[in-house]
Amino acid sequence: MELKNLFKLTAISTALATTLGLAGCGGDININTGGDEVTSPSTPPTETPTQTPQEKAYSGFATKSTTFAAVDGKEVWQLSGTLTPSTAASTMSTGGQNGNKIVLGNDVVWLLDGAVIAGGDNENSVELSILPGTKILGGSDSYLVISRGSTIMAEGEMEAPIVFTSAETALGQEGKAGQWGGLVLLGNAPVNTCPDLANCDASFEVGNYNYGGDDTTDSSGVLKYVRVEFGGFKINDTQEMNGISFAGVGSGTEVDHIQVHLNNDDGVEFWGGNVSISNVVLTENFDDSLDWTNGWQGSAQHVYIRQADNGSNRGIEADSNSDAAASPMSKPLLSNVTIQVANGANSGGDDAEGILFRKGTGVIAYNLLVKGDVDSGECLEVNDDNTVNNANSADLVVENSLIDCVEPFKNAKPDDAEGRTLSLDVEAWFKGQQGNLVAASDLNGYMPNSSSVALTAGKADLANMDDRLVDAQYVGAFDGKNDWTKGWTTAIHDDVDSAPAELPTLTSCPVGTTSEDVVAGLYKDDSVTLVCSLQGNLLNNTTLLAGQNVMYKVDGGAVVVGGDNENSATLAIQAGTKLFATDNSYIVISRGSKIMAQGSADYPIEMTSEQDVIAGAQGERGQWGGLVILGNGLTNTCPDKNACDASFEVGDFPYGGNDNTDSSGQVSYVVVKYAGFKVNDTQEMNGISFAAVGSGTQVDHIQVHANGDDGVEFWGGAVNLKYVYLTDNFDDSLDWTNGWQGKAQFVYITHEDGNANRGIEGDSHKGTNDTPVSKPKLANFTILPGADIENASGDKGEGILLRVATAAELYNVLVQGRKGETSTTESGECLELDGSYAGLVDNVNDGLLTMSHSVIDCNEPFKYSSDNAATTDAINVETWFMGQEGNATTAVTLTDGMPATSDAALIGTGKDLSADDSFFESTTFIGAFDGENDWRQGWAYFPQ
Repeated sequence: MELKNLFKLTAISTALATTLGLAGCGGDININTGGDEVTSPSTPPTETPTQTPQEKAYSGFATKSTTFAAVDGKEVWQLSGTLTPSTAASTMSTGGQNGNKIVLGNDVVWLLDGAVIAGGDNENSVELSILPGTKILGGSDSYLVISRGSTIMAEGEMEAPIVFTSAETALGQEGKAGQWGGLVLLGNAPVNTCPDLANCDASFEVGNYNYGGDDTTDSSGVLKYVRVEFGGFKINDTQEMNGISFAGVGSGTEVDHIQVHLNNDDGVEFWGGNVSISNVVLTENFDDSLDWTNGWQGSAQHVYIRQADNGSNRGIEADSNSDAAASPMSKPLLSNVTIQVANGANSGGDDAEGILFRKGTGVIAYNLLVKGDVDSGECLEVNDDNTVNNANSADLVVENSLIDCVEPFKNAKPDDAEGRTLSLDVEAWFKGQQGNLVAASDLNGYMPNSSSVALTAGKADLANMDDRLVDAQYVGAFDGKNDWTKGWTTAIHDDVDSAPAELPTLTSCPVGTTSEDVVAGLYKDDSVTLVCSLQGNLLNNTTLLAGQNVMYKVDGGAVVVGGDNENSATLAIQAGTKLFATDNSYIVISRGSKIMAQGSADYPIEMTSEQDVIAGAQGERGQWGGLVILGNGLTNTCPDKNACDASFEVGDFPYGGNDNTDSSGQVSYVVVKYAGFKVNDTQEMNGISFAAVGSGTQVDHIQVHANGDDGVEFWGGAVNLKYVYLTDNFDDSLDWTNGWQGKAQFVYITHEDGNANRGIEGDSHKGTNDTPVSKPKLANFTILPGADIENASGDKGEGILLRVATAAELYNVLVQGRKGETSTTESGECLELDGSYAGLVDNVNDGLLTMSHSVIDCNEPFKYSSDNAATTDAINVETWFMGQEGNATTAVTLTDGMPATSDAALIGTGKDLSADDSFFESTTFIGAFDGENDWRQGWAYFPQ
């Protein structure tokens, strides 16, 4: 169908009426509806007007549109058929034609009518140049083809990208996938479907255009700062248009800073060739974002792929040829790729997945980051015998890469029906290669946080390894500081924050849970119509789906995820999910299993007590257990780390091992309330317990409120935390022992008078040979201890106690005690060192226990204690504190923990740790807040 048939008169009339209200839509649109011109007989004849600059420039190869009079205030000129060289005089001004060079100027908007083909097949070649800022519209059957021997010189600029989009968008309508075709580049480079490359005429899947040859260095021109959106029309089930198709395109072609957005088939696809691409953005494409086959041997670096929930298939789908002897074999070079895998399946029934290597492809890949979500498919799969053979040789290599997924791997398996005989343990293959990690990626959107392992785990010296690459010693497409997508892309950097979408209404409980009857009026939230129960041992991956009408009930005691380093499973919890637990119940994540609790600022995950959600009841401390995470990290209670089975204090669950980089998943934007039941005087539950949990686990934006014992506690391990809010917990808010060597930044602790003990209680070990020694690194804490009156256990409100041979580094800590004349109106000691175990004194003397750039604002600032006669009066805490850099005892003023931006004691006086340790964000203030930004907003629970 030709473009003119796309717009029937009635549709144009409707669009014209709509256009009258489009003044605020970003551009002027005028539509020519036709009609006969009526001339008065008395009107004298007029002279033929002189040609406009556009008519002079473009009339030789284009026609002025009769469908669109103007778009964005510019004339619309239409291209159709084949563009060929001209023997006429040059018409060059802003654009025009001179011989075999055709320039599309940005003084008009261009409209593709059907298939527009630049040049003939290695004859009548043309150079099609497109100026920066030019817009090209495509109709329902339109696309642009660059023939073999011709070139496209589309050199946009960051602030003036070249945009290929649909004609519908020019009418002010919504851009949707499949509204036009796409961009096709055909080259003379090798493709393995041609046995004789010197006489190669491979046929492109749409239009039967020829491509392929024997020239690896062939040039099809330049694509820079080019955006292709809303393309990919479908002809049939096997013929669909990609956003940009590279068919036999050679290495002489330059491609960088391109985006394909919302395409109805693949984003970019390669059929053989040697073209290299860089700085590529592929967003919300329906099928595969990056697809290659038939012998592609180019490279791709700095590629960002974001899939659409229920709208995409694979991030990368990689093939070579079903015939292993076909030459050349696909073997591209990939580096610095970030893939954000979506949830669900697209309308074609394909699951959202990460990377699939199959059909005998090879690859050399470095610095790949694949981030899966709670309902994503597999993130890395290897399939078929030829590909397995490549994986067992040097032809399929992945190094210094990071997989962060609920379903990380899918193995190759024998399949008689498919003719497959070989198997491959993909996890073992991946982990067995240099520098690969299975761990939390710690991203803020697509950017790695300063604490992300991705910033330091990348392959070094890439440029010396291959001159197609630039040095980028980080995993993924971004270095955490420089966002190369800004200024020229679409659907990434919205000017206005959109309101969060509503949670869906669920009609049934997810697999792995059991539906319970909901009695009208039972729950405080009368919108709850579905309650799904979790009980017992979950040995299969279970996803708790968020819904505005659903809650999840943790019941029957311990709900245990996975077996102990066997039958591993993942408990995935979607943003916005609410869980409540009965009195004797709690959640345990076994060693080797994971929790993927991925809340958001708009939709935090809440774990609370049954009483907190039932009408007429009230949430209080100790009404359920809490969250227990067991890892394979180091704990100094195990002399033999390779055979460690330390026993957790409630339930005797084993934890510990020899891997401080172990991953137990992710806990982000999670609020835990009213937990911490008591078994006896020595066995109590913490809000969140981290037992030998490794640094591969991501923990950020968590709150523990009104727990019956500690807020969070660590038994060894090296898990790191950031943005932690601990409110009204009964015993210690943050407690460590047995060799914790993690890090924490931005922690705010508040106490309830008469119902709390210490803000921090830090221990290590009692045996002189116990290793590792606890040595966390903490920064930017604000601690507001309660009054110096006893809680029910006889403990008084205090600030920090460091004891039992712990070491530590503390920076930018503020402790502000309650002020008053008596114990009922002031806090207890705000900083105490207990030297009963001589190791603590040694740590002070050896510089292993330090505290700098901190402020103590308390009536009772310091205390030293010791039950050991040998260490009595061994340390003067005030002298130790004041002798270190940047410390002070001074009064400060806070409002809900926040200082004034002009507070000279806190603002600008802190230590910036970011230069020496990438986990820490750059700060120059003391305490958890900078006086301007409250990181609790939107997700935290604020006690009344």
